[in-house]
Amino acid sequence: MLHSKRIASEDYARDCAPAMRILQINTNFRAGGIQRHILDLTAFLQAAGQEVTLAGDLGEWALAKDDPGFVPLELNRVSALGGSMFGRIAALMPIVRQLRNTLKQRRIQLVHAHETAPALVAGLARTGLNIPMILTYHGSEPGRIASVARLARRFADLTVSPSRTSLDHLIDFGVAREKTQVIGLGVKPLPPVDVKDVAAYRAQLLGGKGRYLVSSLSRLAPQKGIDMMIEVARKVADRRKDVVFAVGGHGPLARHVEQWALITGVSERVKFLGPVSRVERLLAASDLYLLTSRWEALPISIFEAFQSALPVVATDCGGVRELVDDRVGRMLQVGDVAGLAEAVLELIEDDELRRRLGQNALALSRDERFSSPAVHRSFLELYRGMIDGGLNN
Repeated sequence: MLHSKRIASEDYARDCAPAMRILQINTNFRAGGIQRHILDLTAFLQAAGQEVTLAGDLGEWALAKDDPGFVPLELNRVSALGGSMFGRIAALMPIVRQLRNTLKQRRIQLVHAHETAPALVAGLARTGLNIPMILTYHGSEPGRIASVARLARRFADLTVSPSRTSLDHLIDFGVAREKTQVIGLGVKPLPPVDVKDVAAYRAQLLGGKGRYLVSSLSRLAPQKGIDMMIEVARKVADRRKDVVFAVGGHGPLARHVEQWALITGVSERVKFLGPVSRVERLLAASDLYLLTSRWEALPISIFEAFQSALPVVATDCGGVRELVDDRVGRMLQVGDVAGLAEAVLELIEDDELRRRLGQNALALSRDERFSSPAVHRSFLELYRGMIDGGLNN
């Protein structure tokens, strides 16, 4: 009974604590996994009574645009999207001054930066203001790890990532282990689907001759290895004519991928769906999930595939190895197109194996470490600890 009373009093004290003033800053708010994580976390924090300011370049994500407190910062001009190094440097200090004014006017107590351009801008903007900063490392191409580590050492009081593997890469380049922490992304349960609707959608995607559907939720960008995915589809099509690949997503390569598929001879086998608003329907209609990325941290899309009881074939990049093994699918080296194709064929051709791996994936998706409320509560407690720990008094 005394233990129960102590827990109750701790919960009451936490709930009655004053609202924290937190800045969530990201390069931009295009539709993507990082942005979805930020918006979900922000919604949780606001529901818990915290004051959260979103900042970054506007994108197509309506939830960010509709936030009256949103602070538009032209961070695309500072990031790799900004073109020449001279232009990026020229854009930096005006944006830093704009953010510094926001930090003062809104009396921000903690900055949570996602990606490196926001960390650079926020790190400079908070100089002398005694505001702690967390950097979430969402993964990067291997050639950039050293520069990310330098930025984390210089500006971040704590570097977090959903992937232990990704943090270990930064530690290898000098980030202090005690200044890192693994915190998951937290993936909300997918909404229920209508069986008849899913069946109709599956039939539409498969067409008259398709029998098996391989799906992927991949931003159409070099990171995601869409060129490799098309080559995998070609190798699969050499053996089977009844496998259809459906790719949901948008990105800078959107105008090129269909031409690649046409040149490769698989335009009837690979369907590019554009942005997918009903992810749950596509996954429920699928037999297998495929990820051909060149680099990742911990992809949300794999969790969602697991929630849909789909086995996953993926490349061994970043934290993917923390999710995918022979119990839930197959993992191949980045660029191993032949191996990826063989793995797809192995699972497509063995219904019982595919079912068993899918059930294992579903069980893994229910692990507490992937629970959205648990992960968001971890961030809430982390923020409180950093603010109350003396850095912001």
